[in-house]
Amino acid sequence: MLFKKSPFVPLFQRVNLKILVIQTAKIGDLICSTPVFREIKGKYPEAQLTVMANPAAQELLKFNSYVNEIIIIKPADYAGFTGKLKLANLMCKGKYDIIVCLNPNVPFAIAALWGLVPVRLSIMPDFSGLTFKLASVFFTAIERHVRGRLVMDTYMQMLRRIGIESSNLSKEVYKSADADKKIEQLLGTVKNPIIGIAVSSGNKLKEIGAEKIAETINELLYDFDIYFALIGSTQDKNTANKVIDSVTKKDRILDTTGLLNLSELPALIERLSLFIGVDTGIAYMADALSVPVMDIAGPSDISDQRPLAKDCIIIQKNFPCVPCSHAFSAPYSCKRGDRICITSVSVAEIVEAAKKLILR
Repeated sequence: MLFKKSPFVPLFQRVNLKILVIQTAKIGDLICSTPVFREIKGKYPEAQLTVMANPAAQELLKFNSYVNEIIIIKPADYAGFTGKLKLANLMCKGKYDIIVCLNPNVPFAIAALWGLVPVRLSIMPDFSGLTFKLASVFFTAIERHVRGRLVMDTYMQMLRRIGIESSNLSKEVYKSADADKKIEQLLGTVKNPIIGIAVSSGNKLKEIGAEKIAETINELLYDFDIYFALIGSTQDKNTANKVIDSVTKKDRILDTTGLLNLSELPALIERLSLFIGVDTGIAYMADALSVPVMDIAGPSDISDQRPLAKDCIIIQKNFPCVPCSHAFSAPYSCKRGDRICITSVSVAEIVEAAKKLILR
């Protein structure tokens, strides 16, 4: 293991380490990376921990007490030879002692080397092209992700390379100081249980559609004295309107689409009795907050990544093409053209699973 055998052991014994974690994937992956931030700071509490992330994830990091600095980066920022030089210069100026790359690619491998970072760790994805396999020699150590193992387990194995021994996979999300007040104003006098339902997905391959969402809501409103909170971004407003148009008890619908950013949304999610959605970032936010989750996994490889709480029901159809979406290889369209892994999930199945969680 690198920690025991490498000449960098004295480096790890310093109290003022500078550590950069690279995770430029989307919301769900960022939330599933939070154990890494916590365990690094648990082992090296005086370290300066910087996280490099994409713009969409910034609000998730702003109030994370383990993160000292955030660097926001887009793919265009490190494109081409000039982009790699800029990235290497950024790493060099940061004077990082350790880089932990959770979102591996060729530019990060090259830039970490050119940036003169002494310890450079990376995941080796189960889906890797020849170019990255060649570039992986620029890391001082790699941890291979084995298909069938949780990606978070692979993260924990990689952290052993810098002396961190942990198997704690609990995820964390943090809210802004004024988030609770905003949610109280949004909910008003509602005291009934609230079920959250995501009206869309960042990956359109996974969407269940407005019609099925509306039918699910109608079925559950018929049996339970509850409210529904529609959750999504501003771009999901049209879908939310379609859902509301098809719902019979419109007074039981709270449309929150476009009203909350990612540092405010946890204050709503933690008030839910249940979250219903496909396998996207908000499902992992609910899981991190110990809210029961009904996850329509669709094409996702649940051996890679899935909600881990005991109050979770995962619906996934057993088709030969499932799973086609993996942590390190995620398509955005269906090769079959019919999205059968999603479209074959009936309203009755969703309602039955939701009822089990509501009645627990």
